[in-house]
Amino acid sequence: MAEILIAVDLGPFSEHVINTGVELANQMNASITLFTVIEISMGLGLPETGPVFTDDIQGRIKEAEDILQGYKDKYPAANINIRVTTGNPKNETLDEAHDVQAAMLIVGTHGRTGLNHMLVGSTAEYIIRHARIPVLVVPYNKEEH
Repeated sequence: MAEILIAVDLGPFSEHVINTGVELANQMNASITLFTVIEISMGLGLPETGPVFTDDIQGRIKEAEDILQGYKDKYPAANINIRVTTGNPKNETLDEAHDVQAAMLIVGTHGRTGLNHMLVGSTAEYIIRHARIPVLVVPYNKEEH
């Protein structure tokens, strides 16, 4: 059975990306992995103690798993797995897609342009350029440019 990896950032647009992926998976009779990456950040410590990690990684992972479980519950007939990891979203998403030998990777894009694109970057663009499997990009911005 084919595997489709649906990578989301858990933002407000994630539900649309997941819905698109589930519809495609149903047509392909494919299983699904809902996937997200928790970026690790470092908090500021007191000068005499140096930097201190203040990020509650385990809490953030659990919260992400709960959110993905909520999406999974909306599609009881679909064969859906959930996977949450930590690191760089660009690299971790590609690694996961290649490791599970996904037939297709589905991501969303906000369609940022100009300075905002330069500052924020584009995870979807990076993934498209470096993926070794087909990538379906679901656009957030449906307006004409």
